[in-house]
Amino acid sequence: MKPEDVVEKVKAAGVVGAGGAGFPTHVKVAAQVDTIIANGAECEPLLHCDKQLIVAHAEQVVDGLRLEMLATGAKRGFLALKREYHEAVSALQQALGKPRDGATANGVELFLIDVSTYPAGDEFVLVYEVTGRLIPETGLPLHVGCVVQNVGTLANVSAAVRDGHPVTQRYLTVTGEVNEPKTIRLPIGTSYREALARAGGVTLAEGEYRVVVGGPMMGRLAPSLDEPITKTTSGLIVLPVDNAVVTYMSRPLDRWVKRGQSTCDQCRTCTMLCPRYLLGHNFRPHEIMRAIAYDHPVDSEVITGAVMCCECRLCEAFACPLELSPMAFYKEVKRKLAAQGWKNDRHKRTDLTPHPFRDDRRVPIERLVDRLGLRKYHGLHVAFDEQEVPVRRVSIPLKQHTGVPAEAVVAAGSKVQDGDLIAAVPEGKLGAAIHASIDGRVVEITATAIVIER
Repeated sequence: MKPEDVVEKVKAAGVVGAGGAGFPTHVKVAAQVDTIIANGAECEPLLHCDKQLIVAHAEQVVDGLRLEMLATGAKRGFLALKREYHEAVSALQQALGKPRDGATANGVELFLIDVSTYPAGDEFVLVYEVTGRLIPETGLPLHVGCVVQNVGTLANVSAAVRDGHPVTQRYLTVTGEVNEPKTIRLPIGTSYREALARAGGVTLAEGEYRVVVGGPMMGRLAPSLDEPITKTTSGLIVLPVDNAVVTYMSRPLDRWVKRGQSTCDQCRTCTMLCPRYLLGHNFRPHEIMRAIAYDHPVDSEVITGAVMCCECRLCEAFACPLELSPMAFYKEVKRKLAAQGWKNDRHKRTDLTPHPFRDDRRVPIERLVDRLGLRKYHGLHVAFDEQEVPVRRVSIPLKQHTGVPAEAVVAAGSKVQDGDLIAAVPEGKLGAAIHASIDGRVVEITATAIVIER
């Protein structure tokens, strides 16, 4: 098999980063690097889909890693996950002895993370832990010869290359205040409402809960249960309205601003625990709190340093004793800088040295769980259920990826089958193809989605 064959098949299948950002995978696979890292760290509390996918489909994950090594010319491949994921570790050890045709069996090894901390799955953190290399400020793993891929992405790469199967389904964990917490597989475009029903329904009355999409740290609150599952939806977590996670995620920016201006005592704890600062980046979250209070100009280095924020939420959810949020300010600044067309020519340092106390300042998952008020749900048994779900209607977003939205290549009234191409990205633009996730008829095409009914 030729490297270009892998790239083209991955592109045709619409594979994107399954870990959250949704970056089109064919772009990464077309790069030339020396190291591929499979990210199975899954450091967000309460999520289980990555490690359970590994247990069920370890051979596919390993095959996807090897195919990416073939495409990129990488001589080393690492399967990075926590040592405590015993079943997943065992499954990968067995799968490593079963290479498939067209992909090398050499150069692949396990990298086991001994201490369960947050955010162990962050690309900057993971590359440093696995290779000892430091990604430049606002840089990419590519800048240090690496590509990092979520294990779900690698399974999709294998399916695309071996079987020509596009990405039409998604594994996600549904947990919290539900009757039957489980990781399930659903067609893309299925509503959150149906996903919750698949987990036995919610245990609380309407109005008493909110749904977090993704993890409790880097996720968001669902505006509606009619919102659809996408290629990057890793979980749905049902939490009471008075839970700390819901409180933080629902607090409007103006309240963050008022509290920050009036109560920040410059204790520096947010900076001391910041993953980017600990890797040597010239990034100090406590300084933006000072800058906001003293009305610094928007183009000051303290303010534009917002582009270095990884939005891990440790500053607001764990570090600050006064419940303030440097991250809230950083997000707003990034939005404003992007709207102004600001170009980053400042925050690109490469001469980095990790903080000498970095290892001692990493945040243990167990402490984070307690701080977030999630202990009740942390120990729940989450079943793994791959049973096919008959879904009558899906609303498939045209933008589930970094880049421009895909454009419909079908018309209302068209009959489609699971796997048919229904939207493509304009030539020369960054994006990913979209495929039908069920058999049926296209009943509506809007500016943002294609709706299919059986």
